[in-house]
This record gives sequence, C-alpha cells and structure tokens, in this order.
Amino acid sequence: MKNGKWWVLGLFAIGSAAGVFAVTYWKNPENSVRWSFTQIQTSLVREKKESAARFLAPRVRWKGKDLSAAEFIAAYTQPPDPDVIQTAPCPAQPTHWVVTMKADVFCFIQDKNLWRLHSVGTGACDCATQAR
Repeated sequence: MKNGKWWVLGLFAIGSAAGVFAVTYWKNPENSVRWSFTQIQTSLVREKKESAARFLAPRVRWKGKDLSAAEFIAAYTQPPDPDVIQTAPCPAQPTHWVVTMKADVFCFIQDKNLWRLHSVGTGACDCATQAR
C-alpha cells in the first residue's frame, strides 16, 4: 500500500513540474509569438478563417495597405514553399516581435496574453512609420 502512495506523490510532482515549465515556456515572448504565427498559418491551411482571425489585430498592414482582419484573411495567400521561421524583437519597436520567413516579416503586438499580427511586409518591419 505504501508503494501506491509514492506513485501518486511522484505523479503529482511530475505534473506540477510540467505545469510550471509550460507556464514559463509560454510566457517567453519568442515562444508565444512563434505559436501565434503557427496558429495563423495552420488555421488558414485548414480553412478555419475564424481561428486565424483570433490572432490578428483589428487592422493589419499588408503591401502598404491597412486592411481589416477579414480583408487580410481574404487577400492573404500563404507561400507555396514555407521555410524556417526566425523570431526576434522588432528593431523599430522594442515592444513588438517579428517572425521572419524567407523575405516576409510578420510583426506582432501583445494584447493581454495573446500576440496579434498587425503588419506583414518584406524586408525590415515598418512599425516606425506606422501610427499605432
């Protein structure tokens, strides 16, 4: 009977440690932004536009135009051959984070506990030129 108590206690300790690790991991902006980017791309592949819209700011700047989230989803086409993504703080706005895939730069802003896409461009992020 004592052996069973130790198993329960061990499983409880492992579960608690895994929970602490998960919270710490997802609080890191780099991981959260990468997850938001992946959720947008995956939702669009599965044609779940409402799910993708959850990760967009109300207005998204794309190809020099300010679009609503719905307009952006309707117009955006994913690259035919996705590449490795890189995540870094935005050079123009330190509170923003960017995900770079090939030549496209996806800029995210934090909204409470969620990172939302607000700008997509080529080359450097244009956050400094936007009035946000």
